Amino acid sequence: MNRKTSYYVAAAALSMVPIASGASEASPSSSAPVVQTTEGKLEGQASKGVFSFLGIHYGADTSGANRFLPPQAPSAWVGVRKADHMGNRCPQPTVKMPPEMATVLSFSDLPMSEDCLVLNVWSPNVGDGKKRPVMVWLHGGGFFLGSGGDAYYEGSNLSRKQDVVVVTLNHRLNAFGYLQLGAEAGEKFADSNMVGMLDIVQALRWVKANIAQFGGDPDNVTIFGQSGGGSKVSTLTAMPVAKGLFQKAIIESGAATRLATVEDATATRDKLLSILGIKPDEVLKLQSVPMDELILAGGKAGLLAFSPAVDGKILPTHPFDPIASPVSATIPLMVGTTKDEATNVVLSDPTWPTMDEADLVKRASAMVGPDRAAKAIELYRSKAPQDKPMHLFTSMMTDQVFTHSSILLAERRVAQGKAPVFMYKVNWETPVLGGKLRSPHAVELPFVFDNVDVSAGLVGAGPEQQQMADLMSSAFAAFARTGNPDVADHPHWPAYTLAKRETFIFDLPAHVESDPNRDFRIFWEKQPAPVMGGRKDSPLKDALDPKKLGSE
Repeated sequence: MNRKTSYYVAAAALSMVPIASGASEASPSSSAPVVQTTEGKLEGQASKGVFSFLGIHYGADTSGANRFLPPQAPSAWVGVRKADHMGNRCPQPTVKMPPEMATVLSFSDLPMSEDCLVLNVWSPNVGDGKKRPVMVWLHGGGFFLGSGGDAYYEGSNLSRKQDVVVVTLNHRLNAFGYLQLGAEAGEKFADSNMVGMLDIVQALRWVKANIAQFGGDPDNVTIFGQSGGGSKVSTLTAMPVAKGLFQKAIIESGAATRLATVEDATATRDKLLSILGIKPDEVLKLQSVPMDELILAGGKAGLLAFSPAVDGKILPTHPFDPIASPVSATIPLMVGTTKDEATNVVLSDPTWPTMDEADLVKRASAMVGPDRAAKAIELYRSKAPQDKPMHLFTSMMTDQVFTHSSILLAERRVAQGKAPVFMYKVNWETPVLGGKLRSPHAVELPFVFDNVDVSAGLVGAGPEQQQMADLMSSAFAAFARTGNPDVADHPHWPAYTLAKRETFIFDLPAHVESDPNRDFRIFWEKQPAPVMGGRKDSPLKDALDPKKLGSE
């Protein structure tokens, strides 16, 4: 019996087993909720008006003989296991961000280990027979960094206020999750380049089998993610092995229309082997390289070098190129960006605030070619004549890397005509760092999770921030509940069409615009969308240079 079948059989059996003592009729006033899972009983905790179950293993230790292999099922246990603390982060480089970047972006410092296939669950209630929407979060950090235990993603407020079950998870990253070992490693390791994504599939199977015991509906699961997490959501929509494990998808600032090729992945492997002094026909020596040494070598190979690659099997095609994958054509989709994504992406560049006109021309030429650079600058300056070169540059970079891909993705999904697409843009501007970030990458995270109380470094603090949290968290939860983000006291949010290009603007006040920044959209139509990860020519490679971020 394979792992997929065993999880589904276990789920059916679990539905006939009485919920363990302590979970029946349990409410957040209970101090020690206990639930039965396919592997054994878990004891959570009551806090902030919800139940939380933290550090739940959905897969076995990935070290040693399991390194680079698809995830294995976790071991069962006897008795009751406590689920009261976050699990290990998966191996990743230590990124020492410049002071300003560290102020606005927060990553956890939990211990790292290859025994890291864990997830966390927050629920308003367990054992009450209610089927709540399930929202499974895929963390950002590209394909190389991050965890489901980062402070922004704490699920208590979203779960309690919106009556949903929230799940966050860890999965293998960088070389541990996305290294193409090649034919030299043999058929056993044929999927090594996709094991990070297969970890997520394994977690979704766990959710399918177990989430009813936590008050969730296994047949109403929404996957959502931001930045690298959005790219993971994009990838899952094109993976046949993930079909049926989620019913809706939200892509925040990470639309991946194209991913790496096997050739890209092989080039990355060869660079890593060269760094470690290993020959291609000795590639399996990588299984015994110490974890810290492999992390360091992976950082030297490039923070963006490792990503899923189109292998014709696990990932048969690019997610949305040249057309949207048919795998998830009937899944309602929500996609969007922030207005000024690139401002905090370039905080690692000390020359950004002092850019002059010559710098702007040079960088614009690198983006669109010298023949179109002058036109790009003229176009963006005509819309914002007061902007200095620093903000004209980040406006262009925002559209090149994020907005263009999101629109292209939406267009190709709409063309399928089988499920609605809802487009948004976050225009609200944060006051931190003197307001120079405007509406940066990740600014919506405290609002989606309703965690403004721990996010002052990114969004500031005050009643306006809570209004934005109420606005965004309710819309995201409404979409998870019904496949439509409309909320009674919000402006009507129509589905995206190619005729009107309706876009919900998250701001105060919220409103809907048709084809916002049409001139910019038309300009970028003539440029290819960037490949998300796995390419040495990524437009983000300079901003995420390991030397600038101290990861070498």
